[in-house]
Amino acid sequence: MPPRIRIGFLLVLTGLSLLPVSVVPAAGTDEPPAGVPIPLSSGAPLSLSEAEQLAVAASPALRASAARIRREEAGLRQAGLLPNPDLALDANWFTRGLAERETILSLRQPIPAHGKRGLDKQEAAERIEMERADAERARLDLLLRVRESFYRIGFLERILEVLRQDLEAAQAVETAVESRVAEGDVPAFDGLRASVEVTRAENRKRQADGDLEAETAVFSLLLGRTGGGPLTVAAPDLPDQPVADLPALLARALEKQPEIAAREHAARAAAIACDRARIDHRPDVAVGPTLGVDQGDAIVGVGLSLRLPAWDRGQGRIQSAEAARDEATADLEAVRLAVSSLLAEAYGRHHAAIARRRLYEEGLLKQADELVDLTRKSYEGGASGILDLLDARRTALAVKEEYYRACLDGALSAAQLRRAVGETAWAGP
Repeated sequence: MPPRIRIGFLLVLTGLSLLPVSVVPAAGTDEPPAGVPIPLSSGAPLSLSEAEQLAVAASPALRASAARIRREEAGLRQAGLLPNPDLALDANWFTRGLAERETILSLRQPIPAHGKRGLDKQEAAERIEMERADAERARLDLLLRVRESFYRIGFLERILEVLRQDLEAAQAVETAVESRVAEGDVPAFDGLRASVEVTRAENRKRQADGDLEAETAVFSLLLGRTGGGPLTVAAPDLPDQPVADLPALLARALEKQPEIAAREHAARAAAIACDRARIDHRPDVAVGPTLGVDQGDAIVGVGLSLRLPAWDRGQGRIQSAEAARDEATADLEAVRLAVSSLLAEAYGRHHAAIARRRLYEEGLLKQADELVDLTRKSYEGGASGILDLLDARRTALAVKEEYYRACLDGALSAAQLRRAVGETAWAGP
């Protein structure tokens, strides 16, 4: 066998193992305390829990949610305050001459009709809870984006290592084929085909490089990191199937989903606002003392005033409030239906992804190893050629890449299923 073919053979066999490519093992199992800044300049691999803390701390969307909660809390405080009193000063003169006849100072404290302030405070309290639930929704959405990006980076690094090995294998095949073409053992067409395979392998590796670079940029922005050295993530875990069946998960989702909780509070607030609109026409009473002077004599009295609902009894406001109540109720039902549909879809995708991953773990990876081993022994015994061995190795690398993509699909579907349930981690049924 020509020396150059033996050299290509050695290049191809380097790093043949189908064991998972090491990204970087996570350091320790203890999660860092919440709220503690995590330095990225040390170069240590970033765990998923650390990334989540950084993203939560850096998120402008969560700061906006906190501000909306404070706004609604201020509304509740305002609803508990009495209206300010009215102070009036009246002075009267005769129409003849400028002698002052009467001066009256009156103070009136408006007192809202019974039930108005209570309903205002109830509506404000429901809106606070609505904003809190919406803030939790924003937090879970952020955590989902962080987890998806973390998993993509972790498994893209593994896939990229496989594609590097695949490119080396393609280049070795091209070297071996060119040698045999030069010796006249195979037609020139085989050399062209080997060259095309090298170009394809280069393009796939280049695309994976670009995907990893783009995902790393997105991940850095989620963490509030706009500069600095390279970002290394810890090896992602391989999620398993959920511990509960679909009906149990659906019941938990309807109970825990912050979207549903937010719409429930919004519906209750709209119903309270409707009740408030129905009593808005009730006149508010204003009472208070009256002090004055009438031609030098002191006057002391008490005053009472109210606004009569003669024409405006809030007919339009009541109709608008009823429509808003019906809209909020329909929105709640629509969100419940959407959550149920998304959960069923995510549950099916996750089970399919786990089944694919196990198919590789329970058979295909081992069979690919055996294929390479048998082909190598056949080659060493002279029963097959170098091209057969190189082709077996490329097949094994393709199986390994497909396995990592199945692992990525499983991790992404697990994160999406957890989000569909409305939880940050799996819990027992």
